[in-house]
Amino acid sequence: MAHYWINKEVPGARERRVHAESYGVEGDYVHFYDNAKRKVLSIRKETAFLIERSSN
Repeated sequence: MAHYWINKEVPGARERRVHAESYGVEGDYVHFYDNAKRKVLSIRKETAFLIERSSN
C-alpha cells in the first residue's frame, strides 16, 4: 500500500492524501483501490489536477 497525494501544492485546489494500493479512471471518476480491489475513495476527475504516489 502507498500514499497518494491529490493536488499536492496545487494553488487553489483541495489537497488530499489517501492510503491505497492503486487507482484507475472510470468515466468521470478517479477511484482508489485497496489490496482486495475495493474502492477506498472516489473523486471526480475534473477536481484531480495532480496525483502523486509516495511509498510512505
